[in-house]
Amino acid sequence: MNWFSNIFYSLRNAVGSTFLPFRFWSTSPQFNDYTKDSEKINAVFSNPAMLKVISLQCDLFSLAEVYVYKDGKRIEDDPALDRLNSPNPLQSRRQFLWDYMLWTMIGNANLYIDSKDASNERNRLYFLENNKIEWPLSLEKAKDKLIFSNAAEDELMNTQITYRYADGNTFKFPLRKLKVITDLSNGLGNWFKGFSRIDALYKVISNSEASLDAKNINTRYSGKFMVAGKSDIDDVSKNPLGTTEKNDIEAKINGPKEVYAVRSLIDIKRFVEDIGKLKLDEGYLASYFIIGNLYNIPRDVLEAYASSTYENQGKATAKHVSYTLDPKGQDLASSLGSHWGYDKEGKVIVLSWDHLPFNQIFEKDRAVTDQIKAQTFINLRKSGVSLEDANIFLDTNFKEGGDNGAVKATA
Repeated sequence: MNWFSNIFYSLRNAVGSTFLPFRFWSTSPQFNDYTKDSEKINAVFSNPAMLKVISLQCDLFSLAEVYVYKDGKRIEDDPALDRLNSPNPLQSRRQFLWDYMLWTMIGNANLYIDSKDASNERNRLYFLENNKIEWPLSLEKAKDKLIFSNAAEDELMNTQITYRYADGNTFKFPLRKLKVITDLSNGLGNWFKGFSRIDALYKVISNSEASLDAKNINTRYSGKFMVAGKSDIDDVSKNPLGTTEKNDIEAKINGPKEVYAVRSLIDIKRFVEDIGKLKLDEGYLASYFIIGNLYNIPRDVLEAYASSTYENQGKATAKHVSYTLDPKGQDLASSLGSHWGYDKEGKVIVLSWDHLPFNQIFEKDRAVTDQIKAQTFINLRKSGVSLEDANIFLDTNFKEGGDNGAVKATA
């Protein structure tokens, strides 16, 4: 039995024959369940459908540009840009963002930030491997507790966390240096660890794996044949096929000659008559679409069933960025901003995908809309509608100016 057969074995044992979600899905996710965290990583990197969805999402998210604004004005040389462009000695900004989306899709992204000073050139940012984090018993007890005082918050944030490397050595740091960003809610009984969508996908992933196994088996057997001599069962004068005759038939079937003469007809059949009828590829694509759908990726972005037009793909991708990637980007940006005190300075860190080509489709639509508004404004003014009423009706901010009283638009 391979690892995938065991990936959700504990789930099935815990649930039993009757699925009781509130018995298994308790409101207290286990902290140090390293096996479960490792299984989620294995599920991502061992199943093609799951990995395709993860990589598609991470690739697109990692293309984000990072900006810092204050009072609506962009700051070109803010130290946060330097930190994110080179978050640590081993990663670029793109790989750092890729890892953030990966861990978020797995369920929990644990970001270690070495310093509260964004201008500190020695500041290091790392996304930690969830299965290597050892949470102390004190956090197990405090995971659903409410905090009402600064003293209680300070005590909690000074709690020491252990990060265990593959060679057994450890690195300890206070909780205040760790930013926990969850994919789903962190308010279901554990402030420091949320649930994972992969828990809801175990049957889908298993079905996808089974369909790939079935295709592998059928592909191997499609090259095998069943060969039998034809005989009349009512003719008792003829003996059944003997070992010598069987060997002779098999030798002739595998022989180099193109034509063979035989005493009686033989019947040849494939082990797999028509692999297309099994629709195994459709089963894989269906699993891929279901996984992508659970992560809110539109069908036109997934391109699982049929390729759509470039315009439809572009619009779907833009909506996907707006409704799925941008909120995750805001979670990361706000976590960094609050850690570095940018919220107190009136600064805002922004992740944006506006520079990507698919946004040109919306620029074209926006230009057409602006042209229609301008023409409508001119028609309203010619019809005697006041400047104020025309602006209110069109939600614009036109003003009259110039030597001849011409109408002009202001930014």
